[in-house]
Amino acid sequence: MTIGAMAQQSAVVKDSSKTEYILKGLRPVKIKQIGVYVAPETQISYLDGHVKPLFGGSAMILLNQKLGIGLSGYSTGRGFRSGDGVDFRYGGVKVEYTFRPSKRFHFSIPILLGMGSANDREYNDNRNSQPWGGPSRNGFGNRFFVAQGGINLEGNLFKYAKVFVGASYRFAGIDNRRSTSTLDYNQVSGLSVNLGLKFGLFDHSLQKKSK
Repeated sequence: MTIGAMAQQSAVVKDSSKTEYILKGLRPVKIKQIGVYVAPETQISYLDGHVKPLFGGSAMILLNQKLGIGLSGYSTGRGFRSGDGVDFRYGGVKVEYTFRPSKRFHFSIPILLGMGSANDREYNDNRNSQPWGGPSRNGFGNRFFVAQGGINLEGNLFKYAKVFVGASYRFAGIDNRRSTSTLDYNQVSGLSVNLGLKFGLFDHSLQKKSK
């Protein structure tokens, strides 16, 4: 190898060592605390031109008191039947990040991705006069993909309980190819006001206690 070639190779190596990379220096976050909780929740939502309550909740695993991962589901409930509106239910995977959870009041950002279905009650009544709970109401109706994001204000009640209130927006993309009613995405997408509780163990330490 000539002296010129060696000098050129050395320059390439030197320049490469100065290159900055986006992922350089990133390390996996160490899990120091783990928790588990359930969160019953009520949403006041605008559906098909009506203000309607949805009932449901979440079951979550919590990492380092901040990152929650679990499942969540909601439904209009059979006890709130009226002559119009929709029967609506959805659920999916939920991820929630909490900022400064040790503070008395703090914020969290929940995101849900999943599937759902909805039935137009008036449409079903015209097609089939079966009683509540019959086949016409147990059908899947409009199936749709749902994505929901929001922000909550949380308060620490005591060691094993929290309360939260917030708002979220639900986007629903209906697959009309499998529809059994006349609903569209505008009738089941919309803003919700949320209120709920969290019960569980939030801060179990995985660190070995020194003797």
